[in-house]
Amino acid sequence: MNAPAHWLVLDAGNSALKWVVMTTDGHVGPAHGVQRNAAPDELAEALTQEWRERAGASVQAAFGCAVASPAVIGAIEQAVLRALALPVQWFDPQSRYEHGGVVLRNGYRDCTQLGVDRWHSLIAARNAHPDRSLVVVTAGTATTVDGVTIDGSFVGGAIAPGVRLMYESLAKGTARLSVSRGRLVTYPDNTDDAIASGVLGSQLGLVEHFVRRFRVEHGNPLVVLTGGHAAQLAPYVGVGTSLPSVVREENLVLRGVYLRACERMAVPAAAASAGDAAR
Repeated sequence: MNAPAHWLVLDAGNSALKWVVMTTDGHVGPAHGVQRNAAPDELAEALTQEWRERAGASVQAAFGCAVASPAVIGAIEQAVLRALALPVQWFDPQSRYEHGGVVLRNGYRDCTQLGVDRWHSLIAARNAHPDRSLVVVTAGTATTVDGVTIDGSFVGGAIAPGVRLMYESLAKGTARLSVSRGRLVTYPDNTDDAIASGVLGSQLGLVEHFVRRFRVEHGNPLVVLTGGHAAQLAPYVGVGTSLPSVVREENLVLRGVYLRACERMAVPAAAASAGDAAR
């Protein structure tokens, strides 16, 4: 039996790069991490050193998806070439994903307009929960709420400013409101709690509104919560509301990229979780 191949899997987001080395049989390798986006030259140098030390020559291919700036993408490509002598195979959105019996159809009028990170999150969520209708909530730089029917049709979704952007917009747009360190409460009696309750309540309200509309046409979905700000929303999603069941999933984009790589390379998709791979 051939030894499993090692792949570098990349998620180049708006504010940071997440990466992991995975094998074709689904195991997470010893190399994984998060690198905050910096000046392109600094980013390339940091990544080159990191990957030479931790990923090494055992990596046979590099796959990724990117919503970062062209300069940041170029720095990542430069680092992969320096450290591993490999090109990065970047994935775009598709009109349809099908591999290993899992099907996902892209319902956007122009499938290329769908954010590539959203598409790969949906692939991973669909692969993890193939027998459920889903509402996938990604709480990142932006908060996205996307619906997938039980037969694998992505019907569309909503985009809003994320938690941090909401806090920062209030701080920048007003004279006396700073970035809040408050908490979500029912009746805020101080400014910090009032800001936190407004920001987090807005995020939760978007989710609840989408779920209510979705369930009328497609039945009760499983709400899948992911993203860098998921921990801030997790204690409240579904609490005291009519939301159905909620699960927290880590690293959906990385997992989706891995599954796309399996599709491209025509290898079976192992039960890859990458759950604790990137911290």
